[in-house]
Amino acid sequence: MFKSILLVSPVVLPFNASSRSIRNLYTGSPSSPFPPPLSCFPGLNSPLQERLISFESTVYGLPPISNPSQFDPSCYRDRPVYGVLDILRLRLPFTDSRIGVSKQAAVLTRDAAPRVIVYTGEIFAAALNGTVNLTPTELDPRHYGTLGLSDHVILRYLKSMPNLSVATAVAQYVLSTASTTPTPPDPSSPLYQSLHSIPTLEIAVFGDVGASDFSSILSPFTNPSGSLFFGSDDGNALRTWTINTMGGPVVWTQNATSPLVVRDKSLGDTTITKTWDAITLALTNNIPNIGLVNITTTLTGTQDFTP
Repeated sequence: MFKSILLVSPVVLPFNASSRSIRNLYTGSPSSPFPPPLSCFPGLNSPLQERLISFESTVYGLPPISNPSQFDPSCYRDRPVYGVLDILRLRLPFTDSRIGVSKQAAVLTRDAAPRVIVYTGEIFAAALNGTVNLTPTELDPRHYGTLGLSDHVILRYLKSMPNLSVATAVAQYVLSTASTTPTPPDPSSPLYQSLHSIPTLEIAVFGDVGASDFSSILSPFTNPSGSLFFGSDDGNALRTWTINTMGGPVVWTQNATSPLVVRDKSLGDTTITKTWDAITLALTNNIPNIGLVNITTTLTGTQDFTP
């Protein structure tokens, strides 16, 4: 039963929508590769590049790749894109306490599930020019599996919990999603209090990945600095690409554990677009005291927030 839930848990691929180089990749068709595999990123630092080569050659049998000077789609097909398996149904790829990680993410459709490799522990999903230390276990291919052949991965994942009560809470939550509308753990629950200590189920997806493979895009209303992403120029580029090219929606959230979100499906004359235009105007004209509360109050009043 646990494994069957994994098969329908969201697979999310983080990316930084405020990066100019990432924004330049929005111009393609729905079949254009996105997001780029980590090993195809230009300018990776030498330690990360070395560990990527060691990991991908040992675990996946891939040949070494040189550090490219720019994004090159010819690099993408044979390299994995890293992400996370969101079994706790968080609204963002990482918890809010994480600093220096990508806040946006693409959610894969279930059709892509057969191309996904899953394993316990975060290695490369958040490692854009960060530090990665590989252990012998992480270089052992026997600890990796597909979503359909993942019993050994699930066992290792549960054993990696900080204690039995956390493992039990995770298992009970995952099983409960089979009969309820999945939402993040409730703030009053012991599981919520343990989020920081629950290990990651990381994934690697192979083959061409593009906008046509996504069911939605996840994004917070705000940037890590607290400034508004909703209504900003970077936000507009993401919103336009998601709705026009990918087919939408953008799922806007206050934070990773919000019980309610806003599903933005149209650039037309909707209440979300009207709110967007008002925020954009305020940002353009440097109107003071405009913040997240203005967005949430308005969209709550228009009943755009849903589970």
